[in-house]
Parts: sequence; structure tokens; C-alpha cells
Amino acid sequence: MYYPKQIPYLLDKEFKENIKYTEYNIKELEDYCMCIWEMKSKKILNKTISNNILPDACIDIVIDFANNVICFAGFSKETEDFKLDERIDYIGARLKPGAFYSIFNIEANEIMDNMISFSEIEKEYDLEEIFEFTDTSKRIDCLKKYLLKKFNNELKKDFLTIINELYENPRQQSVINISKKLGYNIRQLSRIFKKNYGISPKVLLNILRLHLCLTLLLDEKMELADIAMQCGFYDQSHFIKEIKRYTGISPLKLIEEYNI
Repeated sequence: MYYPKQIPYLLDKEFKENIKYTEYNIKELEDYCMCIWEMKSKKILNKTISNNILPDACIDIVIDFANNVICFAGFSKETEDFKLDERIDYIGARLKPGAFYSIFNIEANEIMDNMISFSEIEKEYDLEEIFEFTDTSKRIDCLKKYLLKKFNNELKKDFLTIINELYENPRQQSVINISKKLGYNIRQLSRIFKKNYGISPKVLLNILRLHLCLTLLLDEKMELADIAMQCGFYDQSHFIKEIKRYTGISPLKLIEEYNI
């Protein structure tokens, strides 16, 4: 099952010291939502902190309590260095890849690598009441209530389930193989993926492989050579290079920070 790893606390020492980041898995939302997450500063920041956001093919609803702002955001191409300063108080819902288009019927490529106001997308419901709450559990309940209104049995899940199939067998996946399996030519496949996921098939495969590598590395404790082979890299050095490209540090350094 695809579950992307956002690990800002491993990628920046100052983040770990100054910011608390927590993910909550909500069973009632699991068909369309990876998690509800919270990010809060432990104190008023007197300097800028980097929040390194890994591309994950997800579109998030982001609620900024410090500035009373709600928006949709997604990052797909490179790791985003999102700057944090002063008082940090966010909560968000990480929608599964494909969920945004299924729920709002707006092509995902309009949001991906962009930030758009919640009110520009959501014309039916108002989430402003969430700003009345300071308690995390009440905020989560308010957000969960909204999401349950949006999720219903009529929503199509086809492109949500495809993600898991691609994630579980990265060595067998290529754009050509996917197009043959789904019955589209390459151009049609690209258009359909951009509509549902906001990105091309090639970019999606790179993202899924990145997060599988991180899971095998940090959670499964697999050897680097075995991860490289399972995830379809040419060799171990290629695998190490790709991890450093997205995280800025080596796999061994990631493990070291993870175990602290």
C-alpha cells in the first residue's frame, strides 16, 4: 500500500529542534486520504527554518492557523524548501494520488506544483469554523467532518487503486508497459495521468520508487544493494545518487538520523 514518507525532521536538524510534525491515520477517511497531519512550532521562531517537502503525487488541503488561510497545494518535481518563521501552526489533509480529481472534478494538473485558495475550488462547503478551535482533536474532528461530506460511494476509485499496483512492483513498471496494460497510447496515457494525478506517468513512477526506497530503507531496514535491486535501479550507486538528489543526504545518513 502506497504511503509516502514526509520526513522533514530527518532532513534538517533545526526543524527537529523547533517544530513538531505529527501524522494521524483516520480509518474513516482511508479510501481517499493518506493522513491528517499537524505541524506546530515549539516556540516563536527567531530565525527561518526549512521544511523540506518531498514530492509525493499527493494534493493536500493546508490550513494555516497563524494567518487564517486555507489552500490546496501539491508538489511533484523536486523537493520543496518551504520556509517557516515566527509562529507555525498548520494542519492538513493529505489526499491520495487521484483523489482530488475524483472528489472535485477539477483536473489535478491545475493544482500540482501550485497553491490555490480553498474557496476557489470548494463552492459548496465552508471550512472557516475550523479557525474557532485551538485543540488538535477538535480541529481534526472538524476537518474529518468536512471530508466525510465530500467522500461518497459514487466517487470513482479506479485511479486510486492503480497507484498501489505501480508502487508494489517498480521493477516491472515502465510508461510503455502501463500504456499497454491500461489500453491507451502514450499520448492518451500522459493526458489521463495529468488529469487524475497532475503529473506524467514517468514522473509518477519516479516518485513512487523514491518513497518505496525510503520505506524499505527506514522501516524494513533492508540492505542498500537489495533496495536498489528491488526498486529497479541500475546499481547501488545509482540508488544512492537518487536518494541524495531528493533528500540532500545519503541513505546511510538518513538511517543514522532516523535511529537517533
